[in-house]
Amino acid sequence: MSENTNQEVVTDLDSSFFQAYSKKVTEDSKKSSGGGSYTPKQYDDIAFGGLETGVNKIFRLIGAPPGAESMGYKRKDYDPKQIMMCEVKDDEGKKFTIKLPLREDIPAHNHILHRLWDKVAETAWINKKKVFINEAKHPELWLALTKGNYKPEDGYGYSIAGGYKSTTYTLMNVIDRADDWCKENKHTKLIARDIGVSTNSKGETTYWPKPGVKSFGFLKRIADIIGKYGNYETYDLAIKRTGDKDNPFELKNASLYKSKDMMDELKNADGTLPDANTIVVGPLSAEEKTYMRYDLDKLYQPTSYTKLLKRIPALFKLTDATLGTKFYDELEGLSKKEKEEWERLYGDENAKAETAQVAAETVAINEAVAETPKPRRTVVGPTETGLSADKIKTLHGWSKLTDANKALIKDVLIKNDEASEIIYEECDETKALYACDCNASSPESFNSCPKCGADFTDSE
Repeated sequence: MSENTNQEVVTDLDSSFFQAYSKKVTEDSKKSSGGGSYTPKQYDDIAFGGLETGVNKIFRLIGAPPGAESMGYKRKDYDPKQIMMCEVKDDEGKKFTIKLPLREDIPAHNHILHRLWDKVAETAWINKKKVFINEAKHPELWLALTKGNYKPEDGYGYSIAGGYKSTTYTLMNVIDRADDWCKENKHTKLIARDIGVSTNSKGETTYWPKPGVKSFGFLKRIADIIGKYGNYETYDLAIKRTGDKDNPFELKNASLYKSKDMMDELKNADGTLPDANTIVVGPLSAEEKTYMRYDLDKLYQPTSYTKLLKRIPALFKLTDATLGTKFYDELEGLSKKEKEEWERLYGDENAKAETAQVAAETVAINEAVAETPKPRRTVVGPTETGLSADKIKTLHGWSKLTDANKALIKDVLIKNDEASEIIYEECDETKALYACDCNASSPESFNSCPKCGADFTDSE
């Protein structure tokens, strides 16, 4: 995002700065809206502290509040960083996580992939309904954009694929109280929105960290907490994913509740409590202040134009051929300038720059890990749902659901000829449900509400 260059540069963080930041975020929010743990096997890998739905995880957040540079603060490389990411398959069918800068205030200044998305996903009002112009007009291009090379034969992967629609994530250094890794290694971890675990037939365990936390909902909770208690480096936080789509996170001052003997306020969804012995009361210790911290600018720089040109040229070519645009030519030009800059900085061995970036990205995103773990259930087609025609008739968003979405709906309870409750199959995907404005709930993978048909794709 564009920074205000007329502001005085802030270099020190004190309690008053955190209070001012909280006030600004709250005011901006009113204007814009309406009112596990993974420790690496080798020290060179990234260590993550993961969040869980319904479980209070205890962290000490490190650095300036996210987005503090918008208030003139000179951000350090370990301070929280926001970046947009999407996960697709490249033209060879390999998993590809793309990292992009935040959107600019002026659309014409946006990154090329942001502008390509906006062009293909153009909307129009037809019969008083907002529709995507190219969804029916150019289905091949629409699927390429919104599914990112995932195919129906990918099953579960296809059903949850979001294509090139990038989501904003906040990356932060944290001290994780779940274990002694930070203390033993004198190093912070990175916060992760989730850490999956799978075990193969040999009993070998593989971890699947998802770096960063979705900024939607999280940054507002950060602003609320530091508005009450000031600098979050001076107390431990209990952070819990709620499963509520509108308010996805709950943050509480764990140090305060421990000191006041109010641990019941930190009760998990299953009635258990975090271990009070792991919660630290008071500011960072002298030793903790010396902990090494991850350089987020190095680990999470935007994906190079050269890599985009190499791995997903088909999307740019298809867009140009279909809509008469010049995105591929522009990407070639950007890649050429990028290589020239690498050559200026690194001489004839300019390829080293890209190699270094690829290595950093691989470490940070863990793209080189094994295949995506398969779901515990088999996805079946809509004819196998077992729902009667009368029950399907009460789901006004049924036609918008994918086959995999429909297969998750086990039953529908009807009251006054309307769906009163939707019951889902029990599996990992349905452990967390999110409420629509019509009060119907659905898993995060659903892009529309099964009951009323409301579109969720633009909710973040």
